[in-house]
Amino acid sequence: MRNLDETNPVFLRPSKFAGFSAFTLGVLTLLSIPLAYGAAPNVRLVDNPIVLMVSAIFFISIVLALVSAIFRWGWKAYYYGVSLLCLGSISFLALVPLLAMLLYGGSPHSVKIIIVIFYGVSHFIWCRRFVRLYRRIFGDKVLRPLIYDEEAEATYYMRKGDDFILDKHYKFSQIPQNRYFVLFIAVALLMMPVMDTICAFMGMPFVHIFLLIAMLPVSWMSIGLAVRAYLIFYLYPFRIRRATGKEVYVDLVSKYRSAEQVFR
Repeated sequence: MRNLDETNPVFLRPSKFAGFSAFTLGVLTLLSIPLAYGAAPNVRLVDNPIVLMVSAIFFISIVLALVSAIFRWGWKAYYYGVSLLCLGSISFLALVPLLAMLLYGGSPHSVKIIIVIFYGVSHFIWCRRFVRLYRRIFGDKVLRPLIYDEEAEATYYMRKGDDFILDKHYKFSQIPQNRYFVLFIAVALLMMPVMDTICAFMGMPFVHIFLLIAMLPVSWMSIGLAVRAYLIFYLYPFRIRRATGKEVYVDLVSKYRSAEQVFR
């Protein structure tokens, strides 16, 4: 077995990294509560399902930080993956306004349906890229060992091998191109001169409408990265354990010994 405590950076050990991710998750949920309440100020907090959902996630973040520290989580893939799954919480900045629009917005039902369909389809298309890529990698006898290095006692997820395949071999972009960020922010800004009319039509505060538009590419990015984390730290390690009986651990530093030779 590799001594991963000596190999990997100390601050990225899951017992510590999960605490930082839980803190980030907690901050984002706290920021989301005013958004949930602001969309329906006449609804009591205890009667607002968005506030209740976000509050539940906040308490989960506290439990996550405590559990990871108390049980001193090690380098198993499913421990490390928890921290990266929390990246999906960045999407709250877009999804909370979306839920507020559905529950409390005053726009016609047809408008709500169109927006939800656009959100759902665009997220599906973005996340499917990751699913198709890693399915191809895992099924390739040459590429798979670059990411999952099997040894006698365990299998190791090799981050540098993963980076090599994504950045050098496939040139795969994990975040949307800059033009999408610019486009949606520009659209949101262009609506400001007529914000009173738009707010009256949507039945929502303008900050919710602005975030609903401007944060869409950010939501793609965060949920896409969370899907990637699920694939590489949960789905495929589970299949490896089922096929070989070997646990999957995370090696963040070691370089896969034959990466360059494979693609020479």
